[in-house]
Amino acid sequence: MKIAVVGGDLRQCYLAKTLLEAGCFVKVYGLECKETGRLLKEYEYAISDNLNEAIEKCDAIVLPTPVSEKWFYVSELLWHNTLVFGWNIPKEFEAYKRYDFGKMEEVALRNAVATAEGTLAEIITNGVINLTGSKCIVTGYGRCGKEIAARLRQIGVNVTVMARNVAEREDAAFHGMDISDIFDRASYREYDFVVNTIPARVIGKPQIDKLSEDVVIIDIATMPGGTDFTYCKNKGIKALHSLGLPGKYSPKTSGWILGNAVLNIIYNGRKGDISEIQ
Repeated sequence: MKIAVVGGDLRQCYLAKTLLEAGCFVKVYGLECKETGRLLKEYEYAISDNLNEAIEKCDAIVLPTPVSEKWFYVSELLWHNTLVFGWNIPKEFEAYKRYDFGKMEEVALRNAVATAEGTLAEIITNGVINLTGSKCIVTGYGRCGKEIAARLRQIGVNVTVMARNVAEREDAAFHGMDISDIFDRASYREYDFVVNTIPARVIGKPQIDKLSEDVVIIDIATMPGGTDFTYCKNKGIKALHSLGLPGKYSPKTSGWILGNAVLNIIYNGRKGDISEIQ
């Protein structure tokens, strides 16, 4: 079986290496990392500088994370039976059998851990105070929100979880967090950090006006994020859209997770196809 790995960051390189070490025939093209040659030096034959060569007669393709528009045209070049792997696979690939990493429970759980650790790194890098004893809002209490809130609390941060879902708020309270609906108070100026995990505009002008101008906002939600970054900039508030944290802070682990997800589906016949539910 031929697998093409196209585009993406360092985790794609480790993903390709995982597949190669498992004995797969892999072609790599367009990875946006300087380490490709070093990490794949034992597999130089796998590195291609020609997209058509990389995807020619490939049985499966792994798209970059995230799949930017510049890769959409690849959907017009694939063999009709090609299996397509990626995160949030765009509609341009709907004619193919698709396996979305985000829909795979084991990948989502492991990715949440990597994302939480990366979020802490972003907070530490961009903050100007100790985390211990600080106050942080976490908006959303899904997989990533839970992991982030738990790790913050473990190092002494006073965490408030904001969620509209009552059951999620009760779960957060059970685990020792303060809870709130989404910015339902008049002021939240006492908070030092805000971490948003909700992929909807939940931190707009009215919510930002309730925060201190010294607050640091880390938004990890998928594009376009849940924060009004323009208004934050105008107010002098530091707000970052921190995407791809697993690839930035733990690319080897993340690549191994994704590579094994591909291997499990291809060789173990595991269910994961989302063609019928997207």
